[in-house]
Amino acid sequence: MLKKLFYSVMLATATLLHGQVNHSNKIDLLIAQDLKSKKLEMPKKSSDDVFVRRAFLDIVGRIPTYEESYEFKKYNDRDALVDYLISTQGYNESMFNFYADILRLQKRLGGRTSAETYITWVREQIKKNVPYNKLVKDILTAQGTIFTNPAVGYFLRDEGMLLDNVSNTFQGFAGMDVSCAQCHDHPFDDWSQMEYYEMSAFFTTVDTRATDKAESKHYNKLREEARASDTAKTTKRAANDIRNYYQQGYRNKVDSNLKKTLALPHDYKYKDGDPGEIITAVTPVGSRVKENRKRKDLEVTFADWLIDDEHPTFAANIVNRLWHKAFGFGLISELNSIAEYDELKKSRNDRLLLYLVDVMKEVNYDVKKFNTILYKTKFYGCETDPVDNFQGPIMRRMTAAQLWDSLMTLYTGNVDAWQPENRIEELQGMFPKMTTLTLKQALKGYKEYEEYKKGYYKGAPKVGRYTAIRSSMIFDGNARNFLLEFGASDRELIENGNQEANIMQILTLMNSSMTKELMSVKGRIGQKLVDYKRDEAIDYVFRSFIGRSPSTEELKAFKGVSYTDIVWVLVNSHEFKLIF
Repeated sequence: MLKKLFYSVMLATATLLHGQVNHSNKIDLLIAQDLKSKKLEMPKKSSDDVFVRRAFLDIVGRIPTYEESYEFKKYNDRDALVDYLISTQGYNESMFNFYADILRLQKRLGGRTSAETYITWVREQIKKNVPYNKLVKDILTAQGTIFTNPAVGYFLRDEGMLLDNVSNTFQGFAGMDVSCAQCHDHPFDDWSQMEYYEMSAFFTTVDTRATDKAESKHYNKLREEARASDTAKTTKRAANDIRNYYQQGYRNKVDSNLKKTLALPHDYKYKDGDPGEIITAVTPVGSRVKENRKRKDLEVTFADWLIDDEHPTFAANIVNRLWHKAFGFGLISELNSIAEYDELKKSRNDRLLLYLVDVMKEVNYDVKKFNTILYKTKFYGCETDPVDNFQGPIMRRMTAAQLWDSLMTLYTGNVDAWQPENRIEELQGMFPKMTTLTLKQALKGYKEYEEYKKGYYKGAPKVGRYTAIRSSMIFDGNARNFLLEFGASDRELIENGNQEANIMQILTLMNSSMTKELMSVKGRIGQKLVDYKRDEAIDYVFRSFIGRSPSTEELKAFKGVSYTDIVWVLVNSHEFKLIF
């Protein structure tokens, strides 16, 4: 009966709500029509326990607490749960990890520059729900220092590597893998090396070391004073410190340099150009845009072309990535290569993909609205598909971030309680105009800056040797090593994390001190169990870890077993590590 009811719901005509199409229903309709044409069964609705745990993991990046799961059982409204989760700080943290993997965010940028302000800026854009197309344009057109305009961190991430930056731009924002064309015509696609250089020419004028001449001259003066002071043994390492201070706060300023040009490599071998030939900027696909005579605002021209609704892959790229995040599989499987030159590759449901592209444009690239539409589909609430046949979300392992954030939730009860401060203004104030500084003032400023950087995690809770905070805030240390062990992206390349199991992960969970710490009276679980009777305590542990109550057989099996041993079993179980 339930199966027939759900079949009819998915095949229902898309309804109107307040004069607008219910996009979630329309998505369900397109999926149902595709399954029916293939003579495949409609997916079944998942249990409420499964849905709640899945929604928390996918939307806010962690499992629900015992209290949160029972709160849902009290009201039993899936759409309301989605609305609530997308309005929380947890959603922002989960989306930060999503963007950080695309932007390859690390603790440091090129030239020893700290990425703190860039990281903070990205976090703020997500919190403000800045439209995706605006976010991309702001990144690609940013100018200034890492303190005056932190978005320049995108260019500083590949400082001195223009061609690599262009390749990452196309992969991350357009889903086009053009990297082969950097050195030769693409062997399997229509991209030519000439087109790669013509695209790169839009960023030729981007100067990542556009230092003010007066400041550069004054720095050289201070450096000579520092060397003399070190030689006289009045100071130690002053020359090194003044260099670091200059590099981290002054040297890497992004601006336009109209004198810069891009030339074909010396070994260029194709008939459409000569080695060393100066290249002018031209777009290869979509609307044709080229370099103007004055060469001004080339990166603005490129950004406008990229985010334009007529671009063949810009909207489809972010749609495909967000779909993959929600359902565990891409409509087009290769996230960084969704196109064959200027046409989208064959997807798993072309009508659905094109519809979602239209929806993204209709909501004006409001990612929160788009995600809400995805998570409110009946399809998202189905049982998982064990054979990847487009009959429901895919059963998959937690990502490293989801695993970490779930463990920290179990320990703290509220992993989002601690938040890093926005320290952009304070950091900016530590780098006044260099021409106003004496050597003594500059050395003092560098010392204060180095000390201030250490305070990023001030007040953060601890669990054993780990900092008990969100994975989205972790960039080094023991916790980062834990994340890398479980497949987190090292962010050297775009989206290069994995969810594959290995023996080291098993040994880490089985032998680490994490289980013991989770049961400590300092932790949330340990504190709660003190007040519960035996059966209530076991129910609390089961629901906290795997989102359901224990069965009669499990209650019998765990009779007389210590809570610590029960936690050890649950943490190491497939049911804890998998998203059903």
